[in-house]
Amino acid sequence: MSSVRIDANGRETHQVSVWLPVDVIRLIRADRLNLTRFILEQLELFYGLDAGSGDREHRDRLAAAARAAFEQQRAAEAERDLDHERARAAVRQMRAECEIAKARQQGIADALYQIVGDDPTGRYLRTLPENDMNGDRVDDWDALVRRVCRLCGAEIDSAEVAEGVRALVAKA
Repeated sequence: MSSVRIDANGRETHQVSVWLPVDVIRLIRADRLNLTRFILEQLELFYGLDAGSGDREHRDRLAAAARAAFEQQRAAEAERDLDHERARAAVRQMRAECEIAKARQQGIADALYQIVGDDPTGRYLRTLPENDMNGDRVDDWDALVRRVCRLCGAEIDSAEVAEGVRALVAKA
């Protein structure tokens, strides 16, 4: 839809709507650019029409401001793309770390199942540090941790073994 009016120079003008990206609108507002004047002058330059103002300096400043705004927009887009790529890389890294942690936990669980078997509520439940108040079974616990480490082929923390034993007890 358009409406018609006569401007200050006596020319008939039509109002039209233009769809612009939100980022461009923000830049236009931040630079306090008179969008109507800018578009009119650019169209007059493009079609070789006389703008009527004759202010070449003003036009040059406006064109420089437009170029700077477009460069700023391109830089913002490049930064946004870089931020997206950094976020994707961080997510990939987190997923990889999660998979490694899951594999480690599964290895501990498999090793414990080989050692403890189907009855984790027996001797090994009593060797858990929280169940050995007097420290009578510290040697048994240390031996269990060493066996788990040997079966996993990696250095396993005592707390990880305890967590695995608790999980086996919970399943039993």
